[in-house]
Amino acid sequence: MNTTVRQGAVLAATAGVLGVLAAQGAATAATPKDNALGYTCRYGAVSVSDAAGSVVPTARKPDVALHAKLRLHNTENAALTKASYVFAIGNLMKNRGPAPHVRWRVGKGSWHSMALHWNSKTNGSLPLWNSQSLTVGTIPSRGTVTTEISVTFPKRSIRAVNYDFLDVHSGACGRTRLDWYTGNGFSYWPWHGTEGKPA
Repeated sequence: MNTTVRQGAVLAATAGVLGVLAAQGAATAATPKDNALGYTCRYGAVSVSDAAGSVVPTARKPDVALHAKLRLHNTENAALTKASYVFAIGNLMKNRGPAPHVRWRVGKGSWHSMALHWNSKTNGSLPLWNSQSLTVGTIPSRGTVTTEISVTFPKRSIRAVNYDFLDVHSGACGRTRLDWYTGNGFSYWPWHGTEGKPA
């Protein structure tokens, strides 16, 4: 069964942590405009949003695929080449549980599996599962590219809201972070079981 719920109270509980992450992202800002690119490599040059608004996809049992459709919008007047992102996901509980099965695609393209690795210090503070760098391609001037992400929690996953993030970059902009997006999350919330424990 694939249901969706609003987890406002749970999400609000992590506002302090996420606020720190956003501040760290903004601190990586502002590289001068590259005249050859015609593109300003800066934090905020790409804006990410969720097509579903604020709804949190929720699984009530294991092995149910949950989906998010994310829009990566280029705010600059020049095309952004070699765009990519790293996807990160995890809960804030003591037990991290098994890695979720995550797939992704760009537009209506083919689905690909993400290889996740555990990073105890994602963005300097949060322990999360991280993907490799995932290629988006070129985002047109003032244009938008859509990426879809599918998350499936296996048996014995931790009953929790799992927070997700996109760290957006471009080969044309070196190490400059173009956006650090905090997603709606993906919730594994069976009808029975204790929060923070395998279910």
